[in-house]
Amino acid sequence: MSASKWHELPVAACDTETTSPDPAQARIVTAAVVHMQPGERPKALRWIIDPGIDIPTEASDIHGYTRDRILQLVGRPDHAIRILNGVTRVIPRDAAIFEITAQVAATIGREQALVVHNAAYDLTLLEHEAARHDVDPLTTRPHGVTGVVDPMVIEKQYDPYRKSCYKKHPETGEACDVENRIHVCGGCRGGKWTCGGCGSTDRTLTSLCAHYGVPLPGAHDAAVDAIASVRLLGKLLSGWPQLATWKLGTLHAHQETWRAQQQAGLREFFDKVGKPNDGCCGAWPLHTTACADAHRQVVAA
Repeated sequence: MSASKWHELPVAACDTETTSPDPAQARIVTAAVVHMQPGERPKALRWIIDPGIDIPTEASDIHGYTRDRILQLVGRPDHAIRILNGVTRVIPRDAAIFEITAQVAATIGREQALVVHNAAYDLTLLEHEAARHDVDPLTTRPHGVTGVVDPMVIEKQYDPYRKSCYKKHPETGEACDVENRIHVCGGCRGGKWTCGGCGSTDRTLTSLCAHYGVPLPGAHDAAVDAIASVRLLGKLLSGWPQLATWKLGTLHAHQETWRAQQQAGLREFFDKVGKPNDGCCGAWPLHTTACADAHRQVVAA
């Protein structure tokens, strides 16, 4: 294996849609692990899972799944459907969690890149879901959690001062019309890409795909998002080719450092302006228990 050419080897991408923004408390509603090999079509494994709890409206409005809809699809409580090559099979919920975790662990074990946008959320979620269903979490397995590549962390590191759409001109007060791509502020633009006004105000997958020109049909479909995250990573590699020269383990270690620095800077800013925050957890690719507790305290307040 040529470690310096990790990006030319097969990779897998993982994405989930869930019940909550708190990864320690959330349940998986849909998930996908997509295997991608250069020159071949993506191979996606999808799961639709009865979470066993009600799905809040703010979550179902994003991904489109209510519990009633899931139960109609799955046919029975506490079960899931797995979709592979167009074939659907009903399986117990714990079997679905086992399969998702096993797919991720196998990718790590093969020393292939595991691409996860905002990895600290999805992988923390998966750890808790695994423990909840008596499945061995990734952290207890021989290879642990390594070889993760997170486009969100990388993009923020390499273009930290990218201007975002202001929505309203700071001097004239004239407003931008994001829907029609009319930007009096000049629109989102960066050092490597001048996108001409995508209207991005954050680093969600949807926003970064808009900025870098990555197709994202049907955002918040787990398989679609997983594929888009790999294609977004390709844009980042073309802009900052140094990323491809490192060994996969070295890139993983760099992201651990970058995320800690990014969140420390955000925490410092929030403290400076007096904005309440949860401490801006810098742990990556997994949140710590302390991070989760702080997040819940801020939300409860």
